[in-house]
Amino acid sequence: MDRILVATDFSTRSDRALRRATLIARRVGASLTVVHVVDADRPERLVAADQAAALSALEETAQTLRTGDEIAADPLVQVDDVHSGILNAAEQVGAHLIILGPHRSRLRDVFIGTTVERVVRRSRFPLLVAIQAPSASYERTLLALDFDEASKSAGRAALAMGIFERTDVVVMHAFDTPAEGMLRRAMDTTGAIDDYVASERGQAVEKLHGLVRALGLPSHDQRVAAINGTPARSILESARSQDAHLIVLGTNQRKGFERLLIGSVTEDVIRDAHRDVLIIPTDEG
Repeated sequence: MDRILVATDFSTRSDRALRRATLIARRVGASLTVVHVVDADRPERLVAADQAAALSALEETAQTLRTGDEIAADPLVQVDDVHSGILNAAEQVGAHLIILGPHRSRLRDVFIGTTVERVVRRSRFPLLVAIQAPSASYERTLLALDFDEASKSAGRAALAMGIFERTDVVVMHAFDTPAEGMLRRAMDTTGAIDDYVASERGQAVEKLHGLVRALGLPSHDQRVAAINGTPARSILESARSQDAHLIVLGTNQRKGFERLLIGSVTEDVIRDAHRDVLIIPTDEG
């Protein structure tokens, strides 16, 4: 991982992203590009003024990173809408990772999604959402896996990025019990229901062990959890119970209305997470 792009809107939320980017860059020896996107949909003179002010602030930040943190850093200003500007900047500099802070939701986000969600939907780059105020490198990571090719690709990509170096890893899978509701409606005995759930859990455990071995993951712990409400809720509850500082997820790059209507476990996790989330996109599946 040679180049990290960190986006800032000069808010406290963006400061979290910049600090996390600094910690990661120092650990892996990467350089940083600090980007700010100026809204293009305004009068030209206002755009020009904001460009100049943003470039001045970014140059100061980059200089501080170079001298204070001994990290190679460059400023970049894009004139665009925010999510397109971030993705175009990542293409321009050849980023291996994008880091964003959590973005404030607005009423219009109910319909079109937050900046983070819109970047997730379109990005071919791994994206780290820095939600917590960072103070040190990650000590414990939760890697949520399914058994499809997209999830396997995400696991391989995370390994290649060095995400799991010097961190304990909990590998988890949220499994469904589709017949449980039918058994309850049929007023089946509690013992039969428990046996069914235990059987599904056992199959999930066996498949997860095989997947971990196939990927060569350095996990210290493996966990399967029955889906409680939604997959996102199960992932978040596992992260809390395991005291994970980082959640790693894969996401499919579906297109068009299918992507919008189906929704995304990844986006649900981002909305409700109280810890950092790394999303690794894949075209598989």
